[in-house]
Amino acid sequence: MTHLPVPGSDTRDVWEIYLSPTWMPALLAADELGVLASIADEPGSVAEVSARLGLNGRALGSVLALLASLGYLVPRQGRFHVTDAARHHLLPSSPFHWGGVWAQMRQGSPLYTQLRTALITPDPAEAIPRGNGDRSVDGWASGTLSPEAAASMTKYMHSHSAAAAVAVAHTDLFASTRRLLDVGGCSGVFSIVLAERHPGLSCTIMDLPAVCELTPDYVKERGLADRIDTYAADMFRDPWPHGYDAVFLSNIFHDWRPATCLALARSAFGVLPAGGTINVHEMLLDDDGAGPRTAAAFSVLMAASTQGQQFTFGQLESLLTEAGFVDIDCRSTSPLHSLVRGRKP
Repeated sequence: MTHLPVPGSDTRDVWEIYLSPTWMPALLAADELGVLASIADEPGSVAEVSARLGLNGRALGSVLALLASLGYLVPRQGRFHVTDAARHHLLPSSPFHWGGVWAQMRQGSPLYTQLRTALITPDPAEAIPRGNGDRSVDGWASGTLSPEAAASMTKYMHSHSAAAAVAVAHTDLFASTRRLLDVGGCSGVFSIVLAERHPGLSCTIMDLPAVCELTPDYVKERGLADRIDTYAADMFRDPWPHGYDAVFLSNIFHDWRPATCLALARSAFGVLPAGGTINVHEMLLDDDGAGPRTAAAFSVLMAASTQGQQFTFGQLESLLTEAGFVDIDCRSTSPLHSLVRGRKP
């Protein structure tokens, strides 16, 4: 069922502008690492191409999805094939190859450098993440965040989530929820509008201590200090609080590897009562991994600048099922975002 957003929640044009800088780095990395040439020689799935070229499958999947959404690849029966547009202009074997342009453009492109590093670096085996100091999520990965970084990231997340939060609230999916644990909730942007929409709802924002110092200012501004509080914790290493009938995670899973997301889902399962729900709010990829373009571009940004990716519904369904949840379903909350919900039996 498609849910029509409330006025102001359709932010597709802004997201396209925000994410369009990922298009060029994806092409630059694919060209340098021989991705399109390999697929032209032999079509393949993400796993097959990553094995052939020795690339990180998580990051490669994001790049292939974006290239497909841009018209340079097409999926058929689980394998990617190059299109005529790619064959004419993006293959070294073509007399019209833009290789000289790409070589020039690679110079001085930080996002390309980050994406290339992500593509050639294997994921670690452990589920608990660690930071390397140069990605936007490294503070959360290490469990420590400076006051300056916390202020900057909280403002950033509040800005790009405000319209999406209103759209979630107006679905009334939380009409029967009484206590909500908002994991990694930053400013409380989702909890604030949910609490405004549902007077019987109380929320707790769980985030790192430096973030929880800032959240009350956002909450007090809307007059909700009596129904929204904070719980300072490292979501990877500290115990989660009990007493909530729903756990909400927006823009959390896309920052982390599937193994890390599974660990988070299991933590949610452990603190929820029978009948409680996990609610994962994300921008989803199509099931064939070939778009839509905005989600695919967001996935490339996540692969380059965090430790994650965007997911398909099927991937999240499998992950939540493995964590123990049942009755997994998906509801579109806006033209870009969806909410995937599972129930603890």
